[in-house]
Amino acid sequence: MYKYLLIAALAAAPAAPAFAQSDVGPNGASDAATAYGQSDGVSGLRVEPRIGYDRVITELNVEAGENSGRLSEGKSGVTYGGEVGYDMVVNGGTMLGVYGGIEGSSAKQCFDGGDGVDTCLKPGRNLTAGVRGGFLINPTTVAYIKGGYSNGQIRLNYTDPTFPEDNFRLSDNLSGFHVGAGVQAGFGRNFYGKLEYVYTDYNGYEVVDGSDKASLDFSRHQVVAGIGFRF
Repeated sequence: MYKYLLIAALAAAPAAPAFAQSDVGPNGASDAATAYGQSDGVSGLRVEPRIGYDRVITELNVEAGENSGRLSEGKSGVTYGGEVGYDMVVNGGTMLGVYGGIEGSSAKQCFDGGDGVDTCLKPGRNLTAGVRGGFLINPTTVAYIKGGYSNGQIRLNYTDPTFPEDNFRLSDNLSGFHVGAGVQAGFGRNFYGKLEYVYTDYNGYEVVDGSDKASLDFSRHQVVAGIGFRF
């Protein structure tokens, strides 16, 4: 009986090196690592709805001699929207991707001018486009950083009940940039969930009159959760 077991072991031995070699790709990288990246919800086209916490900060800086000063005020709200992206796994354990998104916010900041006069600032739609990269913690989880271009809309609403003819609404688009970091985990065959932090800074307004200067800047901090589907 031992003789037959020995013969069987010797017959199976040549197959072992061939099995081991099948895990190595043409560039020396592990094909098995690449394979799990493409089947676990890390690589491919993705679509995700997003919702989270949004804090919009308005900062006014005045440089006018004795009247110089700085005022910063923030308002919190809910951010909501969606993102579309494409990711791929390279070198077995590194993820690279591109994305674009659109979102809105419930944050609103109002200044009471007395006698019912209100001046309100509210963020409108926000468009994003950027790249992200990260490392696979395990076959279904990736930690990543992201960054790119942002284009946000700011809306100004002035209301005066005494002189309604003075009421007006304005909107303007501001360009800027965003950076962030997050963790994404796959579950099921095509679904994933993620949690990320994003900071955005917009180009504001600046007025110069001789030696006097005033600037108005906008930024935001977001903590966002997303549940997505990967094709």
